[in-house]
Amino acid sequence: MNVYKKTSNAVVSALLIGFLGALLSATMPGLYLEEEWGLPWLFKARGGIASPRDVIIVTLDKSSPEQLHLPENPEKWPRSVYARLIETLNRYDPAVIALNIYFGEDREPSNDTKLAKAIAAGSNVILSNYLKQYTFPSADPAKAFTYEKVIDPIPVLAHAALGAAPFPLPKTVTTVKQFWTFKQSAGGISTFPVVVFECFVLKRAYPEILRLLRQIDPALQATLPPTFDQLAAKASVFGIATQIRQAFAAQSLPQFNDLLARANYPQETLRLLRSWFALAKGADNRYFNHYGKAGTITTLPFHQVLEDKRLNPKLFRHKVILIGYSENLEPEKLQGFYTDFSGDISATLSSTEIVATAAANLIDGSGIRPLPLQTQCALVLFWSFLLFGVCRVCTYRLATVLVILLTAGYAAFAYFRFTADHLWLPLCVPLLLQTPAVAAVMIFSYLQKNKQDQQNLHKTLSYYLPDNVVSAIANQARLEAMPHYGELVHGVCMATDAGRYTTLSETMDPLTLNALLNRYYGAMFPLVKHHHGIISDVIGDAMLALWATPSEESQHKINACHAALEIKTAVDHFNRSQPYQLPTRLGLHFGEMHLGNVGAMEHFEYRAVGDIVNTAVRIEGLNKLLGTQILVSASVIEGLPGFFTREVGAFVLKGKTQPVELFELIAPLDQLDPVWPPLAEAFSDALKLFQSHRWAEALNAFLDIDRQHPGDGPTLFYIQYLRQRPPETGLLDQPARIELGSPINQLHL
Repeated sequence: MNVYKKTSNAVVSALLIGFLGALLSATMPGLYLEEEWGLPWLFKARGGIASPRDVIIVTLDKSSPEQLHLPENPEKWPRSVYARLIETLNRYDPAVIALNIYFGEDREPSNDTKLAKAIAAGSNVILSNYLKQYTFPSADPAKAFTYEKVIDPIPVLAHAALGAAPFPLPKTVTTVKQFWTFKQSAGGISTFPVVVFECFVLKRAYPEILRLLRQIDPALQATLPPTFDQLAAKASVFGIATQIRQAFAAQSLPQFNDLLARANYPQETLRLLRSWFALAKGADNRYFNHYGKAGTITTLPFHQVLEDKRLNPKLFRHKVILIGYSENLEPEKLQGFYTDFSGDISATLSSTEIVATAAANLIDGSGIRPLPLQTQCALVLFWSFLLFGVCRVCTYRLATVLVILLTAGYAAFAYFRFTADHLWLPLCVPLLLQTPAVAAVMIFSYLQKNKQDQQNLHKTLSYYLPDNVVSAIANQARLEAMPHYGELVHGVCMATDAGRYTTLSETMDPLTLNALLNRYYGAMFPLVKHHHGIISDVIGDAMLALWATPSEESQHKINACHAALEIKTAVDHFNRSQPYQLPTRLGLHFGEMHLGNVGAMEHFEYRAVGDIVNTAVRIEGLNKLLGTQILVSASVIEGLPGFFTREVGAFVLKGKTQPVELFELIAPLDQLDPVWPPLAEAFSDALKLFQSHRWAEALNAFLDIDRQHPGDGPTLFYIQYLRQRPPETGLLDQPARIELGSPINQLHL
């Protein structure tokens, strides 16, 4: 019985310390400890590593202005200098040239033109842009709306380059540790290192990628030209890269590895494709694997490359060339970044070295990989039980030696995994917290062993943990149980989008555009709030609004429909009141979604997630094709009194497999224009003919409607659809539907 109690106490103690370690590992304090103590120790124990072979920096350092007789401030250099540099580099056949320099202002037109021609000549240049945050003011700061917008380089350069991307970094209080791969708060855009990496892979392995796509996405492969140069000339490389990444993400790891094994690609190509697959399946943020102190990555001064002297002809061939400012250019401005290798201010890394590190990590697949949270929790629980097991079975002296050896062995194993395959095992929680706690329990237990009998010893062990620690655990447990991660809700999602916004953004200065958007949303937001909705997301000219609760309520549908109609009226009035037109389209869908925090430890956003949201956005986009303003799904309008609608057909939306029955929301019944009932009745009859596969009769019916009601968008859509691409005659036992993945996408109304 005493043995049973002693074992029970050991198990309870192991559980308590293990649970405390697991809980700490899952919270911000635990992450902070590991980032600020564990990770730096691993970096310093490992030391610097070899410079990446595929990335080279050309730096605008302090000596270049002197050698080239240029102003000290590179921002005042003529852009023809950059054009000469790109032309010089392209003689060495690099894969990608990435300029970590923002060209946001027009300068001397002739020099801008020279730079644009140099950029376009090689079809391999990527430029930098940046994210600017906009906030819609509110009397209550907690209710202010904030969104991020991409600010591109001047058009003549942006159009010449493969594209441009920003490089925002997560906020940090000490050293720079992570970078974003995709910025969800800005619409899920790819960041600068990602586009550099993806363009590099496309340049180096484009034929192999086409062969691989033939297996996993033949439809996408059929749309791509046979060479990368043709791709760069006719399409958006960034857009194609996104499609390829999505095709990769649709594969499981075993499937992908099996495809690569059967493809028999060169090892270098396999390395790049596996890195791209890891990017597609990974999180939106990555930990840097720093190569060492400043200057570790191969770096050449700007003037040396421009003068084209003493350069190895193979130095740049098929590599990524990053061009940017050096930290030593103006050290008094403290513009460098501190890393775990920084000993003092002179050892900080420039922004260009940070970008190069991120790009090289993606290319090599060498980013630091923290253990998944569940694995960390399991590890600290196992460590607690292992130490307690040793203490329970062995004598005091032997247990002390074994605990020391186990601790050293764990540290050595963590160092080995970090060095060999960049896996980051937790150190602070198991070694600095759990091991001392277990050691304290062990010492206390053995000191009491000779003074008390087994019953007192069991009692002492059961009371070892202080009350405040137990209270803290209990409080943390209650906090973990709180539904702060969100909940499943039922309701309506409304997606809106403003037409002509892209054109306006190209022609208007940012301040004027910002003021216009403020007035535009000022007409919409109050209507959502008035009808008891919430704004879930705002990105540029697009908005998501929600009406949802845990239980299904029909009132949400009524409120959302009223809000949609009033938004339509308000936006029409807004467009009549000022010279800039923002015609707005709305899409509504009803169902279940998850509403809560989305993000990671460094950043969360409160938003809805689910197929309902995606479908609402797709429905909104269909307005453009149909020439309508408000489209709602059958799940929104079914059984809903007080509104006049007309059915516009069943559509298989892009990316979907099941058709969605859609209706145009026209007006409340008490505000209906008399022209609508006869038009809707005639359209319904024609649509029934279409759904019955009676194509010729349907076309004649729609043509008759067009003669009586010219300009009706859905009528014109069906006329053009039936004329340009008659539907297939199969599946006659089912109502006809329109698949938006078919060539109907080519229609222009």
